[in-house]
Amino acid sequence: MPEKYTIKTDLDKKKLLKKLRGSMVEYRPSMNILSTGRFMRAHRTESVYYGRIEGDKVMMFYHKAGKRDGGSTGFFGKITENGDGCTLSGSFRKPTYAYVTVGVYILLTLFCALGAYAGGSNTGALVFLGLGVLGSAVMLWDNSKKMLRSYLESLINS
Repeated sequence: MPEKYTIKTDLDKKKLLKKLRGSMVEYRPSMNILSTGRFMRAHRTESVYYGRIEGDKVMMFYHKAGKRDGGSTGFFGKITENGDGCTLSGSFRKPTYAYVTVGVYILLTLFCALGAYAGGSNTGALVFLGLGVLGSAVMLWDNSKKMLRSYLESLINS
């Protein structure tokens, strides 16, 4: 689930944007499986930070070499200037399409469980409910959040 994150820096907005742009591959993740697949194949042998900066909004993800991690947790934030530098604040969360996919998966397993229960198979219903819970946990878990957090902190503090 989304986790709020804020970090303050002495850098001005222009310098922070330059550091962020210089450190990541420009790419906006989308629901287009073909586009995401091309990006992942192009970077299959290297780990990269990728995303997009539009104005003062930042979207950043981490791709691990050898993985197909198009729905991984990302950082969605905004840069605001204050008197003695700027603040990067936002949250770590999955892209919206990942939550939609999990919702559809849960509904399908619930319908299957109800069908099995209506057909007289309590065991089948429990199996489908277990698959729904287990599958949802697997889809929503990843380890990108700590990688992104440490990367942002090292980038800003360097």
